[in-house]
Amino acid sequence: MKQNSETFLLGLDLGTTAIKGVVMDQNGNIIAESSKNTRFIEPQAGWFEVDPEEHYQDICAVIKELAANTPGEITALAMAVASGNSLLTDADGKPLTNIINWMDQRATQNQPQALAKLSVAEIRQVTGWPCVDSFPLAQLAWLQENKPELYRSAGKYCMNSDWLLFRFTGQWLMDYSTATTSHLQEQTTYTYHKKFLNLLNIPEEKLSKLVPSACFAGNLTTQALADTGLSVSTQIITGSFDHPSAARALGVSEPGQLMLSCGTSWAGLFPENDRQKIIDLELLCNPFLSPEGGAWSAIFAVPYIGRAIDWYIENLIAPGEKNKYEIFNELAAKAKPGADGLKIDLRKTPTTISASLENISRAVMEGAAELLNEKIKILASNGIKFNSAVMVGGPSKSPIWPRIVEEITGISLTVGSQHAGAKGAAIIAGIGAKIYK
Repeated sequence: MKQNSETFLLGLDLGTTAIKGVVMDQNGNIIAESSKNTRFIEPQAGWFEVDPEEHYQDICAVIKELAANTPGEITALAMAVASGNSLLTDADGKPLTNIINWMDQRATQNQPQALAKLSVAEIRQVTGWPCVDSFPLAQLAWLQENKPELYRSAGKYCMNSDWLLFRFTGQWLMDYSTATTSHLQEQTTYTYHKKFLNLLNIPEEKLSKLVPSACFAGNLTTQALADTGLSVSTQIITGSFDHPSAARALGVSEPGQLMLSCGTSWAGLFPENDRQKIIDLELLCNPFLSPEGGAWSAIFAVPYIGRAIDWYIENLIAPGEKNKYEIFNELAAKAKPGADGLKIDLRKTPTTISASLENISRAVMEGAAELLNEKIKILASNGIKFNSAVMVGGPSKSPIWPRIVEEITGISLTVGSQHAGAKGAAIIAGIGAKIYK
């Protein structure tokens, strides 16, 4: 038995493509880290599903590895989740379907009639998000229309996050932040929106109880203790949506600060006290710190440019090379600012370019920064300006790319922790366990 009485906090970042986790001590030092890729099932073109039992076991495997590499018992655990997925279970929590991922396009391909009279503007005003043909509101409407018997037989309508809390503790809970992506929550009252539940024929008792982030959810069940290798004393704490979790870890909590998360899409998150301003600017709104009297968070995206960046690297800049990103960085560093006039619009279909590899590399980096700056200029024209920014994600590891972003946007920029989402979840676990205020 482990004898170390020091406090250790476990944070999970359940991303779209990977499960990442860290253990952090009370002083914020990372003690252990682990990750595991997510396997998608694609039964039809445009459909993305995950086997729920495999998902649970993969998460337990990450937790077990983290616990084994921690010199003491884990005090508390919380999850940051890239949510917006749907799962039907029976009354005992046994899955009736696979987890339908947020990228799934079945409701786009065959729009449910139940939502035909809803507008993007109405959904955004109620939920903070604008999605009428994806995420659980649309996915559940699709299941209701296309799998009516299965749909009616469900004992619970949930996402992976609240189902995992149930598997761990036996309690059905969902935090306000994560619930935003369900598109079923009235965001200003932190309650389920009756009109949407009526359209979906969902009794509220078949949904998880809505609670704030950093709430004590329970201790582990006997089965979860065996599955995770954690202690009977480990507290399970409600978490949050992944971007706000990362912002907590990076100290982005006040208006004027900006977090840049760079991956498949480049996203920006900033705190804003006025929710209606976020809605009017057609940004994504999350409760973030608002339940505790702090700011809401606004999120904007430059979607899918990561795919275009990878195309240029893999097809023009460093095809077939194992160290392709190192080559990419080295070439970009050799080019002059402006890449001798070469411009690459990463929103357009990638194509072969007649230019030096140095200038192509520099133009790709500058192209991403320019698209980001377009968003920042629009916000500035609406009175939202930034004093500082912190950058995370793969491009932030580059020795040159963050400086290019800083030069083009004119915002003072630092590089943040690569474990920000999971570390933010660990911080939330510490708040829930009364370790932090």
